[in-house]
Amino acid sequence: MTLKRIGLTDYYFKELVKSRPDYLLFLINNICNLNLKLEDIKFEDVEERDSITFKTISYDIKIISGDVSIDVEAQKNIVNNEKNENGEYTYDINRAIYYLTMLHSASYRYKEAGYVNKKSFVIFIFNYDIPGNDSIQRINLHNNSTNVEYDDLNIYFVSLEKINTNSKIELERALKLLSDKDITKYEKDKSEIIKEAALMLKGYDESERAIIMEMNRKREDFERRHQLHFAEEKGKAEGASENLVNNIKTMHSNGFDAETIAKALSLDIEFVKEVLSK
Repeated sequence: MTLKRIGLTDYYFKELVKSRPDYLLFLINNICNLNLKLEDIKFEDVEERDSITFKTISYDIKIISGDVSIDVEAQKNIVNNEKNENGEYTYDINRAIYYLTMLHSASYRYKEAGYVNKKSFVIFIFNYDIPGNDSIQRINLHNNSTNVEYDDLNIYFVSLEKINTNSKIELERALKLLSDKDITKYEKDKSEIIKEAALMLKGYDESERAIIMEMNRKREDFERRHQLHFAEEKGKAEGASENLVNNIKTMHSNGFDAETIAKALSLDIEFVKEVLSK
């Protein structure tokens, strides 16, 4: 049987890693060289709002373990073929850096205390070939002057296309499971984690529940996008209104009267007076 409906970025990816956190943890620990335990991790809200740009970022999988924040992203297709001077896909690099900075800054809750203790990891799993020789690549921050590498901010790129289908390495087989349409060979894998993940995927894909949940997911995604658009527009309006009030008060503190301010900003004189009276 071939499981054509299972896709790396589809609902099944999230369903698998949330239903089998042991499988997800196995991937994270081995890719990032961590030693996290199941009882130490918790799934977090996957939406993070940027208060500066009003953009809402949506992580695929976001988990927290103590002072470690981790985002796992699945990318099925190449979004943009443009490459930088190093032959890397510019879109992938920029997106990964943006996700990492958002994740890392949010982990501090915008407070300065404890900067030295927190680490953030972003793992991008690609279902296509990427530049470089390795299937798992680490992108780190490097100071060319001091020749120091910083390990508190980490990006990992994983190319499923570069992994040998018949690999003997457990991590590579666990990753290949995400893109292999024929998972029957994984059902008898010597690794219990891989075997149970494959059986879960097979049973889920064959069920009527999967089809219903996929339809519900599409409906919920549509409603969520509509709500986010409304929230973003409201946030922009509120931000613009706040800036306007600040401008009125600043002009008044510099000696301008209400009538002059109203004319300069093309505002109703009564509105200006109301702002200045508060």
